[in-house]
Amino acid sequence: MRWTDEMRIETPEQIEVDLELAGLGSRFLAQLIDWCWKLFITFILGVLAAIIAGLAGFGGRGGRGRGDDLFDNPPALVIAVVIAAIYIIWFTYGVFFEIRWNGQTPGKRAAGIRVIQVGGAPLDFRTAGIRNLMAVADFIPVFYILGAVLILLTDRKQRLGDLAAGTIVVRERAEILGPDSTDELTEHATGEYRFTPLQLSALTRNDRMVIREFLRRYDGMDRRSWQRLAQKMADTFVQKTGYELTDYLDGTDARAFLASLLRDLDEKLRHD
Repeated sequence: MRWTDEMRIETPEQIEVDLELAGLGSRFLAQLIDWCWKLFITFILGVLAAIIAGLAGFGGRGGRGRGDDLFDNPPALVIAVVIAAIYIIWFTYGVFFEIRWNGQTPGKRAAGIRVIQVGGAPLDFRTAGIRNLMAVADFIPVFYILGAVLILLTDRKQRLGDLAAGTIVVRERAEILGPDSTDELTEHATGEYRFTPLQLSALTRNDRMVIREFLRRYDGMDRRSWQRLAQKMADTFVQKTGYELTDYLDGTDARAFLASLLRDLDEKLRHD
């Protein structure tokens, strides 16, 4: 049995990209690491809550009124509030990191996997929220059984939250950023286009992959098609990076813009 599978998507820039779907093993490793972090965060918050409660005088034997009884013998409502608070912490953990780290949590980053939308777009708040809201259902009947079964049986290795949110989990492919591969694709880069670290920080590894795929394949396209595609891609990355153009980009200029962007992005990745 294979633990990973291949999937081909077409990006909004009309470039086909092959992605390797993450299997059960890497996803369980990521989940295990994230559980450890969630338990640690829950423990720290629990300790802080106990300290605050102690300083406020709750739970003391010599206190007056019904406050002591409420703290020493918490009713079902208090227990429900505590459980709800823990769930909110665990829910916001996934949403926060997947939005902030472009589809990754600390566990996913350690396992080398990432969540993206089925069409290849990065997660937004809605998809991340739906995906994490449904996470509790994957434990039915016990210990992630439903989630594991769905990952093994579905074509795109999706658990229930992925099916509801329209997301997939992919394995990040480590690429060697050697001078040969970069120089070959950036032969049309020029000194006219230079990008700051702040501008480059707006790009993701998926953006880099899209640029590389274009520069690798444009030579096999007819001239009018690749120039039109290059202009469309350049417009997208101008907006994404906030780069200020001083002149209109024709097809050849757009290719130089993309090659220069890849050159500076690879240079940044080498030094990160």
